[in-house]
Amino acid sequence: MKSLFTALFLLTLFLPGCARPNPAEPLLLQNVTISEDTLWSGRIVIDGKVEVLRGATLTIAPGTEIAFNYMDQDRDGLGDGTLIVKGELIAIGTPDNLIRFRSARNNPQPGDWLEIAVDFSKGVRFRYCELRDSAYTLHAHFTRGIVEDSHIHNNIDGCRIGQATFTFRHNLIEQQRGKGINFRNSRVTIHDNLIRDNVAGVFLFENDQPFSIYRNNFSGNRYHLRLGDFYLNDVEVQDNWWGTGDPQAIAGLIYDQRVDPEIGRVKLHPAVTEIVGAGPRLPFTFKQLWTYQTGGFVDAAPVRVDSLVLVPSWDGRLYALNPAGQAVWTAALGDVVDSTPASDGERVYSHTWQREVIALEAGSGKELWRFQYPESPADDHRQGGLLLAGDQLLVPAWNGHLYALEPQTGRLLWSYSTGAALRAAPLLEEERLYLPDSAGVLHCLDLKGQLLWSLDLGAPLLSTPAAVAGGLVQLTKKGSVVGIDLQGKLRWRTELDEPCFYSAPVSAEGSVYFGTAGAAIYSIDADSGAILWRHATKGALYATPLLTAGRLFVGDNAGHLFALSMAGGELLAERKLPQPLQSTPMIFAGQLLVGSRDHSIYAFQVDF
Repeated sequence: MKSLFTALFLLTLFLPGCARPNPAEPLLLQNVTISEDTLWSGRIVIDGKVEVLRGATLTIAPGTEIAFNYMDQDRDGLGDGTLIVKGELIAIGTPDNLIRFRSARNNPQPGDWLEIAVDFSKGVRFRYCELRDSAYTLHAHFTRGIVEDSHIHNNIDGCRIGQATFTFRHNLIEQQRGKGINFRNSRVTIHDNLIRDNVAGVFLFENDQPFSIYRNNFSGNRYHLRLGDFYLNDVEVQDNWWGTGDPQAIAGLIYDQRVDPEIGRVKLHPAVTEIVGAGPRLPFTFKQLWTYQTGGFVDAAPVRVDSLVLVPSWDGRLYALNPAGQAVWTAALGDVVDSTPASDGERVYSHTWQREVIALEAGSGKELWRFQYPESPADDHRQGGLLLAGDQLLVPAWNGHLYALEPQTGRLLWSYSTGAALRAAPLLEEERLYLPDSAGVLHCLDLKGQLLWSLDLGAPLLSTPAAVAGGLVQLTKKGSVVGIDLQGKLRWRTELDEPCFYSAPVSAEGSVYFGTAGAAIYSIDADSGAILWRHATKGALYATPLLTAGRLFVGDNAGHLFALSMAGGELLAERKLPQPLQSTPMIFAGQLLVGSRDHSIYAFQVDF
């Protein structure tokens, strides 16, 4: 019975240009040879080895998944699954329909399958492919090939190229346990790639052939470029971005004669900034799913409460929408809301231009209580967002007071006066409150409103600081980025020469991201304040960025919504909307939401 089953599969494979009759059913291939031109589509499961013989071309259709069953018959700790190519392989997907080479296991690990082994082949071409979970990914000798616009990740090595001619361009090569690109005695051209978070980004084992490595962005690798133990010649590499502009820091990321006196030396001519356009050329798009029209500007960030998203508007209303963008309830608050509400799941709290805080039932919008504070000469937008800190609701007020209210009743618990208008929410970190004011003073309070320390930074503070390892990062209106330790001492200061308004810094993995009113998005090093990258936008930024899945989302005052790579600031996507975007984007029900000054909230489909 098994032989009949295998014969039927072989008949399908040997029909030139044909795929299997029912593409909905996975095609299981067990130690099969392909001797004629063949098209794969749908899901292919390889159990053992599949070999494409000389004279045959294997073409893989966009959207095909090639999954390798895990088996380790030789007990070397690596999967045995292999695609052997002695003929020709053409794997050209599309940005929306990648071709995926991966493990068939539910919990895939590097080394689950062995490799795509290419020897004396007519040629191989990979474009818009994902190659993951293997030991050596692409292992090629005596052949030519191109790998472009592909994502190579979660392997032991991203490739092993020997005595071959290959071009790697516009790929994302990341998170290999060993080497990203590994070659020996080959003519290799490597350009416009993002090479990050590998042990070695590019490994030159030994080489007697000309090669080129240029216009790549390197970051997060233990060594960006590593010479092998037998590589005796000097190497000259130019026009790459090595993750920093500091020559000493770059030198520490290169493994050459400075580490091992017995090998050659790498001579670098670095790019002065990150390479724009490196990485896959993906027409990543913001596909609009729905929009909901309010009666005023939507500047404040929406807030999620269970299955609802709550949208504040300048029309003085709060809108509770479901994932389809339909209103479940609305509530009239009486005046403009331009600051982010807070919610504990049961209640939602909003702050209006009437100097009122209003508590509503989150599920119905029923009003529960109101709290009003005195007016002041500073009464003007923008208001600071509300913050829940345990059993307290914190209200930063125009009149310079921070009010602590009981969330259940709105009863005043305590207040603290800064003497200057408050335009940003406080930061809660390790039982301490960090409160910026418009006179340029950062106040550190305990949770009873007692001052622990204050630090004058010399210019108005209009945004909430970011918590980083060992301290804080605060922006000033004049464009200073300041690192502060937890005792209120200055750690470092970076001058941008462009103003910073309401876009607050956000930290992730040792970097801090923010926008400026000088029309730029920055990434800086949280420990030193060194600028890692700067991306120019079309307009000033008042919105705080959203960081998710290695991407940064933010809108500007010219109405452009951007998606950037967090690693290097590369532009992934851009969408023009009719009016300024001052609202921080958010993720809700798998959708990207952003508010606009055209009175609308937009929902976009994004592949997270």
